Amino acid sequence: MDYDRIRPVRFLTGFLGWCRLWPRDGPIPKENWNNWRDYLLHTPFAILFMVLLWVEAMMSKDIEHVADVLLIGLTTTALVVKMVNNWKYGHVAQRLLTQWSTSDQFELRNQREVEMWQFEHRRYTRVFIFYVMCSAGVIPLIVIKPLFDIPNQLPFWMWMPFDWQKPISFWYPFIYEFITIPIVCACNITMDGVNWYMMLHLSLCLRMLGQRLSDLRGNDEKLGEKFLELVHVHQDLKRQALDIETFISKSTFIQILSPVMQDLNKFAAMLQYLLSMIMQILLPSIYGNAVINSANSLTSCLYHSDWSDMNPRMRRLILMFMVYLNHPLSLRAGGFFQVGLPLFTKTMNQAYSLLALLLNMNK
Repeated sequence: MDYDRIRPVRFLTGFLGWCRLWPRDGPIPKENWNNWRDYLLHTPFAILFMVLLWVEAMMSKDIEHVADVLLIGLTTTALVVKMVNNWKYGHVAQRLLTQWSTSDQFELRNQREVEMWQFEHRRYTRVFIFYVMCSAGVIPLIVIKPLFDIPNQLPFWMWMPFDWQKPISFWYPFIYEFITIPIVCACNITMDGVNWYMMLHLSLCLRMLGQRLSDLRGNDEKLGEKFLELVHVHQDLKRQALDIETFISKSTFIQILSPVMQDLNKFAAMLQYLLSMIMQILLPSIYGNAVINSANSLTSCLYHSDWSDMNPRMRRLILMFMVYLNHPLSLRAGGFFQVGLPLFTKTMNQAYSLLALLLNMNK
């Protein structure tokens, strides 16, 4: 049916393409991680900002100051890793999006499938807008507050080859951060959104496959062809799951290892920042868990088909496919963590354990 199957992600990939963080449209997308033009565009912003933060941390003799600088330094480093990941593996995601939007086997064939896609697209859009508001809402509080500080303070401490605390020199690094922070934030938000959508769409395809398996009826020759077609779709989805894991693995892994909590001295800013940090781990876990649940439901969906009235050959094929479906399908971050809700609960539990340990040490 006539519905754009990847509607929510088109704006995101368009923005990333404008920022040279996404492969150009073409029949065969290629990896672009060694294109010097992409590095040249982002060197004045994310890459230089990351370097200045690390230099400030290494040159400082105050341990507390080093810890404060490393908080945002690790976040910016994770962003640069995401950029390189997009340059290297963006063609993999682009190939999948093209296949999902053009391939006949993923075409929506009835109104129920269209309504399922529309519902999940609307929900994803609302969640992404909320994430944008939480993340981008912190920016004005970050960049405006230093204007009222005496003596002069930058939004984030970074190394400068001159004394920026002088009134005349202060405006050069401040204007640089005023421009860089929104750019870095926009790139980070958009790359996160694409990662989440890839997992969401895979879970939708698995749910669609489950519905089509449940709808198998009859005992004619075409039934075998329909069943084998659905088996091929499942095999394609397993290959796509490996491609998605390749695309999201490193960026999700580095994000799990570097959660950041920054004291902004304002409750509203802290709350928004806290929500955005939690959502960076929660949303991949939700969409990764949807992939697991959708894959696990295929066996039940196939069982609810009209298999009892089929011929012996078809029953044997269905039995073999059900045995084949017992192998779990899941995505992994860094090859270690299974992306799902247990990952989120484990991360939160470890964070709380670390907080409790630090509080006990302070006592």
